[in-house]
Amino acid sequence: MIRRLLTAAVGAAAILTALTTAPATAAPATVALPRACNTSAVAAQLHTADAVHLRTGRSRHSRSVMVLPKNTDLYAECWGVSGTDWWAYGKVVSGSATGRRGWVSIDYVATGYRHSAW
Repeated sequence: MIRRLLTAAVGAAAILTALTTAPATAAPATVALPRACNTSAVAAQLHTADAVHLRTGRSRHSRSVMVLPKNTDLYAECWGVSGTDWWAYGKVVSGSATGRRGWVSIDYVATGYRHSAW
């Protein structure tokens, strides 16, 4: 029993040493938000409640980059209002579109993540 505890302690110490002596990674580059972000709402974790277009602008007339399937996770970095419609601008964080940025209508999203954990 003591041998197992010592082995576990030595293993944990090795991991901690590796983590503390690893080279520091560069801070992520700050992404400039679009000027269409015209509200002061906070960022939020979202998922698509239905299939939704990822668009270049906050309008149904804006070009669709792709259709995100239901339950795609995204991180909304800002919000925009166009007429009476609310839009979220953010980064896709799950599925084949991971890393892409764009606008989604909030009519098709819900709060929280379904698949990935941050």
